[in-house]
Amino acid sequence: MKKFVLPLFILLIHSIWAQIPSYVPVYGLLSYYPFNGNGNDASVNANHLTNYGAVPTTDRFNNANAAYNFNGSTQYLLQNTPNFIFNPSSTFTVSLWHNRNNSSVVGIPIMHATNAAGNFIWIFQTGATNMQFGTNKQQAAWFWAQSTSTTSVWTHIVMVYNAGVMTLYKDNVLVATTNFTHTGVTSTTLPLYVGRGIGGNYFNGKIDDVGIWNRCLTTCEINDLFNASNSLTTVNAGPNLYACNGGSVTLNGTGANTYIWSPNVTNGTAFTPSINQTYTLTGINTNGCSAWDQTDVLLQQYSIDAGANQTVCQGGSVTLAATGAGNFNWNNNVIDGQAFVPNQGGYYTVSGTSPQGCLAVDSLLLTLNPLPNVDAGNDTVICGGTPIIFNATGAQNYSWSNGVTNGQSLAVTSTATFTVSGTSAAGCVAQDSITIIVNPIPNIDAGPDVYTCQGQYVTFNAVGGINLQWNNGVQDGVPFLPVSNGTYVVTGMSNDGCYGSDTLILNYGNLPDLNAGPDQQICFGEEAILYGTGGIFMYWNNGVADSIPFIPSTTSSYVLTGASPEGCLSTDTVTVFVNESTSTTLNISAIDSYTLNGQTYTASGNYTQIFTNAAGCDSLVILNLTLDFTGIEENANLNWKLYPNPASVSALIEVNERLLGTAIVFYDAFGKEILRNIAYSQGTIIDLQQLPTGIYFVRVGSEIQRLEVVR
Repeated sequence: MKKFVLPLFILLIHSIWAQIPSYVPVYGLLSYYPFNGNGNDASVNANHLTNYGAVPTTDRFNNANAAYNFNGSTQYLLQNTPNFIFNPSSTFTVSLWHNRNNSSVVGIPIMHATNAAGNFIWIFQTGATNMQFGTNKQQAAWFWAQSTSTTSVWTHIVMVYNAGVMTLYKDNVLVATTNFTHTGVTSTTLPLYVGRGIGGNYFNGKIDDVGIWNRCLTTCEINDLFNASNSLTTVNAGPNLYACNGGSVTLNGTGANTYIWSPNVTNGTAFTPSINQTYTLTGINTNGCSAWDQTDVLLQQYSIDAGANQTVCQGGSVTLAATGAGNFNWNNNVIDGQAFVPNQGGYYTVSGTSPQGCLAVDSLLLTLNPLPNVDAGNDTVICGGTPIIFNATGAQNYSWSNGVTNGQSLAVTSTATFTVSGTSAAGCVAQDSITIIVNPIPNIDAGPDVYTCQGQYVTFNAVGGINLQWNNGVQDGVPFLPVSNGTYVVTGMSNDGCYGSDTLILNYGNLPDLNAGPDQQICFGEEAILYGTGGIFMYWNNGVADSIPFIPSTTSSYVLTGASPEGCLSTDTVTVFVNESTSTTLNISAIDSYTLNGQTYTASGNYTQIFTNAAGCDSLVILNLTLDFTGIEENANLNWKLYPNPASVSALIEVNERLLGTAIVFYDAFGKEILRNIAYSQGTIIDLQQLPTGIYFVRVGSEIQRLEVVR
């Protein structure tokens, strides 16, 4: 019979319409862009947009890849030749959601325009403080319907144009109306831009759910778009209908007051379809609310098909399943679609009734064939891995289990039963089995692979069998000294006389030629740097890092450890000798002046000289000098006191009246002036917190005292 197949175009129509939400009116719909991962038009007009860099993003419901984001400079969508044309006397509606970034730059979410003079064009654009729907006669003045701008929030915009009257809705509220009054306007197919205008003005933000209609949407329909729900929920296109053998059908929509069908048929009036067709119903109530539904009208020819003739082997089951109608009755007590084992061949007849009550009859021929006499051979006993030739007889073609090919050998490793299916010339299949009893080969274990380095002895100890024999002259359990990489195989026997083997890989590595460098001489407090060479990686003991300066405190030996490319380790040692600085203290009394190492001193005090000792390190000479002066009177009366000493936070300096106004000068241990003050009173407190811990010398007038600062 002729089988009914749902035409591909009906499936495609359902797939396309499935992307349009139920609250979106489809009557008069020219294009609808849900932006679900692409710029495709979900309407039947296929006005698909080409994407020039726009990036999928989340929509107002936080669904991923369900809207597009535009960067305000380069990204947009474009359809150069949409299949709709608008003119000043047209009616149309444009709806979109947009979420503009906080920007003062003018951006155009959508524009239908060209640069050619005189054409009827329209636009929706956003600015710093306003958003506006505009129409124009290209290269003439714009007419605007304006409202305040909204940023960083999803905003619903509906633009309604009714033969010159422009109306702008923002978030379900009518916010502006104006009139288009240009004359002499031309109309043609114009590009549709999303995310920019014809001259630029790229939009910065998100756009979603763009819809364009060739009619004015009602306020109820605009409300439904804003709320993403249907005010009218009762519209029903009715069930799918079948036109029997060229007969007529009647489409009856319910749930509304006015019904509009596409393709164009009249609600409740019979018509004769010529093709399988999906019909879309738009229902509108008295409040202007609309909803839509769909139904399919399919052509039915009332034929059934018993199916192809069948051949079954004796004892096999068969299923007879007719197609083309809802209920089937077979002869010979056969139940449609249920398997049974036939006991006779011949013709089997089926009758069927379609859902519309049409009766059809068809039959098929069922042929029974005998089974072949298959013989798999005799059971046998072998050692694991011994090849066995499997050779079945009694049929024409054979299929073995466990990877066996008839007439070829297979190494069997464990006791198993092998089953062969033999097929006769008529395609009938019978089975037989053979059992192979396998004495296992011993599980010889040579041990893990060995990694050894130059000069190391190695011992192989295999297990798992008796009479273990190694190749390459190696004896099991006896140490030997390898000189290179090698592969070693050991063979052993089980108590059943079966042999097994295992392999061990010996990886041989040379030692690295490490060099820790020459011994070093440094002074205490100086930096040392250790450089190691000769290994693919190296490290030092004592926390030293290669090539990084460090300051050793005592003479020490440092060990460098490194590896060869084969992973073998060796060491080398370097010693860093730390030489100490020396110190000498001289307590000297003299008259008028004293000269030490070419330096003459004319005032009592503590002085420091630094030289280099035999090890190349500092040699410190501390001079404690006391001078008596000839010809000077009354100096004994110019005394001053310093306390506490040692001091931590501050020190008090007391002077007699003769020293008032005299400078108080601090020197470090090297004689460098570091602090100066004036003795304005007999008691002066000096703040010492700014001075590091150490020895300082304080001079008031010609007298010098030693001060120790501690923390």
